[in-house]
Amino acid sequence: MDKTDEKILNMLKGNARMSYQDIGDAIGMSRVAAKKRVQKLEKEGIIRGYNTCIYKPGEVTVFIDIVTAPDKYDDVLEYVSTRTAYIRQIFKTLKDNHIHMVATSDSVDELKYLIKMIQKKCGDDIQELHCNAVKEVIKDVYGGIRYEQRSESNSNAGNERDRRSKT
Repeated sequence: MDKTDEKILNMLKGNARMSYQDIGDAIGMSRVAAKKRVQKLEKEGIIRGYNTCIYKPGEVTVFIDIVTAPDKYDDVLEYVSTRTAYIRQIFKTLKDNHIHMVATSDSVDELKYLIKMIQKKCGDDIQELHCNAVKEVIKDVYGGIRYEQRSESNSNAGNERDRRSKT
Protein backbone atom coordinates (compact mmCIF):
# COMPACT_ATOMS: atom_id res chain seq x y z
CA MET A 1 0.00 0.00 0.00
CA ASP A 2 1.41 3.36 -0.99
CA LYS A 3 0.52 7.03 -0.40
CA THR A 4 -1.98 7.01 -3.27
CA ASP A 5 -3.83 4.07 -1.71
CA GLU A 6 -3.88 5.91 1.62
CA LYS A 7 -5.39 8.99 -0.07
CA ILE A 8 -8.06 6.83 -1.67
CA LEU A 9 -8.90 5.18 1.67
CA ASN A 10 -9.18 8.57 3.39
CA MET A 11 -11.55 9.81 0.69
CA LEU A 12 -13.71 6.69 0.93
CA LYS A 13 -13.89 6.99 4.73
CA GLY A 14 -15.66 10.29 4.28
CA ASN A 15 -17.84 9.16 1.38
CA ALA A 16 -17.92 5.49 0.41
CA ARG A 17 -20.18 6.36 -2.53
CA MET A 18 -17.56 8.60 -4.13
CA SER A 19 -17.30 7.88 -7.85
CA TYR A 20 -14.13 6.56 -9.46
CA GLN A 21 -14.11 9.74 -11.55
CA ASP A 22 -14.14 11.94 -8.43
CA ILE A 23 -11.39 9.85 -6.83
CA GLY A 24 -9.28 10.04 -9.96
CA ASP A 25 -9.80 13.78 -10.32
CA ALA A 26 -8.83 14.38 -6.68
CA ILE A 27 -5.53 12.51 -6.93
CA GLY A 28 -4.65 13.14 -10.56
CA MET A 29 -5.37 9.85 -12.27
CA SER A 30 -7.95 8.47 -14.66
CA ARG A 31 -11.28 6.98 -13.61
CA VAL A 32 -10.09 3.56 -14.79
CA ALA A 33 -6.85 3.78 -12.77
CA ALA A 34 -8.80 4.83 -9.67
CA LYS A 35 -11.18 1.90 -10.15
CA LYS A 36 -8.27 -0.54 -10.45
CA ARG A 37 -6.73 0.85 -7.25
CA VAL A 38 -9.99 0.46 -5.33
CA GLN A 39 -10.52 -3.07 -6.68
CA LYS A 40 -6.96 -3.99 -5.65
CA LEU A 41 -7.64 -2.71 -2.11
CA GLU A 42 -10.84 -4.77 -2.02
CA LYS A 43 -9.09 -7.91 -3.30
CA GLU A 44 -6.32 -7.52 -0.70
CA GLY A 45 -8.92 -7.28 2.06
CA ILE A 46 -7.96 -3.75 3.03
CA ILE A 47 -11.42 -2.55 2.00
CA ARG A 48 -13.69 -5.16 3.54
CA GLY A 49 -17.01 -3.62 2.65
CA TYR A 50 -19.08 -0.47 2.48
CA ASN A 51 -21.59 0.61 5.09
CA THR A 52 -24.36 3.10 5.38
CA CYS A 53 -24.34 5.05 8.62
CA ILE A 54 -27.95 5.59 9.61
CA TYR A 55 -28.85 8.07 12.31
CA LYS A 56 -31.86 7.07 14.36
CA PRO A 57 -33.07 9.66 16.85
CA GLY A 58 -33.43 8.08 20.26
CA GLU A 59 -31.12 5.15 19.54
CA VAL A 60 -28.89 4.28 22.50
CA THR A 61 -25.38 2.87 22.10
CA VAL A 62 -23.68 0.94 24.89
CA PHE A 63 -20.10 -0.29 25.17
CA ILE A 64 -19.88 -3.62 26.97
CA ASP A 65 -16.58 -4.95 28.28
CA ILE A 66 -16.32 -8.50 29.53
CA VAL A 67 -13.31 -10.25 31.05
CA THR A 68 -13.91 -13.98 31.13
CA ALA A 69 -12.39 -16.76 33.19
CA PRO A 70 -9.33 -18.03 31.27
CA ASP A 71 -10.93 -21.25 30.04
CA LYS A 72 -14.37 -19.72 29.35
CA TYR A 73 -13.52 -17.10 26.72
CA ASP A 74 -14.76 -19.16 23.76
CA ASP A 75 -18.01 -20.10 25.54
CA VAL A 76 -18.86 -16.50 26.39
CA LEU A 77 -17.86 -15.30 22.92
CA GLU A 78 -20.09 -17.94 21.32
CA TYR A 79 -23.04 -16.85 23.46
CA VAL A 80 -22.75 -13.09 22.89
CA SER A 81 -22.06 -13.38 19.19
CA THR A 82 -25.08 -15.54 18.37
CA ARG A 83 -27.83 -14.53 20.77
CA THR A 84 -28.90 -11.02 19.92
CA ALA A 85 -29.33 -8.54 17.10
CA TYR A 86 -28.55 -5.64 19.44
CA ILE A 87 -24.82 -6.38 19.43
CA ARG A 88 -23.37 -4.60 16.40
CA GLN A 89 -19.64 -5.17 16.87
CA ILE A 90 -17.44 -7.52 18.87
CA PHE A 91 -13.72 -6.99 19.34
CA LYS A 92 -10.99 -9.18 20.78
CA THR A 93 -8.49 -6.89 22.47
CA LEU A 94 -4.89 -7.33 23.54
CA LYS A 95 -5.99 -7.85 27.14
CA ASP A 96 -6.27 -11.55 27.99
CA ASN A 97 -9.83 -12.93 27.90
CA HIS A 98 -11.30 -9.51 27.13
CA ILE A 99 -14.28 -8.96 24.84
CA HIS A 100 -15.36 -5.45 23.86
CA MET A 101 -18.80 -5.07 22.28
CA VAL A 102 -20.95 -2.31 20.89
CA ALA A 103 -24.70 -2.74 21.27
CA THR A 104 -27.48 -0.44 20.08
CA SER A 105 -31.22 -0.26 20.52
CA ASP A 106 -33.97 2.33 20.57
CA SER A 107 -34.87 1.01 24.02
CA VAL A 108 -32.74 1.34 27.14
CA ASP A 109 -34.85 -1.45 28.67
CA GLU A 110 -33.86 -3.83 25.85
CA LEU A 111 -30.17 -3.12 26.48
CA LYS A 112 -30.63 -3.64 30.22
CA TYR A 113 -32.33 -6.94 29.44
CA LEU A 114 -29.40 -7.90 27.16
CA ILE A 115 -26.95 -7.30 30.01
CA LYS A 116 -29.10 -9.29 32.45
CA MET A 117 -29.27 -12.22 30.01
CA ILE A 118 -25.49 -12.20 29.54
CA GLN A 119 -25.03 -12.14 33.31
CA LYS A 120 -27.59 -14.91 33.80
CA LYS A 121 -26.22 -17.24 31.13
CA CYS A 122 -22.50 -16.53 31.55
CA GLY A 123 -22.34 -15.26 35.13
CA ASP A 124 -19.93 -17.87 36.50
CA ASP A 125 -17.75 -17.58 33.39
CA ILE A 126 -17.34 -13.79 33.69
CA GLN A 127 -14.82 -12.16 36.00
CA GLU A 128 -15.70 -8.56 35.07
CA LEU A 129 -18.52 -6.90 33.18
CA HIS A 130 -18.66 -3.14 32.57
CA CYS A 131 -21.22 -1.14 30.57
CA ASN A 132 -21.03 2.45 29.43
CA ALA A 133 -23.77 4.26 27.55
CA VAL A 134 -22.64 6.73 24.91
CA LYS A 135 -23.67 10.29 25.67
CA GLU A 136 -22.38 11.93 22.48
CA VAL A 137 -20.37 10.89 19.43
CA ILE A 138 -17.52 13.37 19.12
CA LYS A 139 -15.75 11.87 16.10
CA ASP A 140 -16.68 9.03 13.76
CA VAL A 141 -14.86 9.09 10.44
CA TYR A 142 -16.99 6.22 9.18
CA GLY A 143 -20.24 7.93 10.12
CA GLY A 144 -19.28 11.32 8.78
CA ILE A 145 -18.87 13.00 12.17
CA ARG A 146 -15.73 15.14 12.38
CA TYR A 147 -14.17 16.36 15.59
CA GLU A 148 -14.46 20.09 16.03
CA GLN A 149 -12.51 21.43 18.95
CA ARG A 150 -14.76 23.34 21.26
CA SER A 151 -13.26 26.37 22.92
CA GLU A 152 -13.93 27.01 26.57
CA SER A 153 -15.38 30.40 25.68
CA ASN A 154 -17.91 28.83 23.28
CA SER A 155 -19.13 26.33 25.82
CA ASN A 156 -19.29 29.01 28.53
CA ALA A 157 -21.20 31.30 26.19
CA GLY A 158 -23.82 28.62 25.76
CA ASN A 159 -24.08 28.17 29.52
CA GLU A 160 -24.36 31.93 29.97
CA ARG A 161 -27.20 32.05 27.42
CA ASP A 162 -28.96 29.22 29.27
CA ARG A 163 -28.63 31.06 32.59
CA ARG A 164 -29.93 34.31 31.11
CA SER A 165 -32.94 32.63 29.52
CA LYS A 166 -33.98 31.16 32.88
CA THR A 167 -34.04 34.54 34.61
